Amino acid sequence: MHGAFILTTVTITDSQSFGEYRAAVGQVNARLGGEMLVRGGVREVLEGDAIEGEIVVALGFADAEAARAYITSPEYRALAPMRERAGHFTIRLVA
Repeated sequence: MHGAFILTTVTITDSQSFGEYRAAVGQVNARLGGEMLVRGGVREVLEGDAIEGEIVVALGFADAEAARAYITSPEYRALAPMRERAGHFTIRLVA
């Protein structure tokens, strides 16, 4: 059961860099316990505004502490330059 989630919206600016980032962050998820719940393009905006081509990612964690430990881990932080090359990311903790 998940008590906390990291929700990320991504606007890709460099497809090749994003592919590299996606592969690398997948390995980090596996090691640090983030369960991939959702990853995909926005199919339809039901209310409000969205950016064309935006992607939504949801990771599940046991609790907020586990989610914070993931996002502040050296492994995840090491991917920051790759993430910044890949696109614009908005990352939220929901608990």
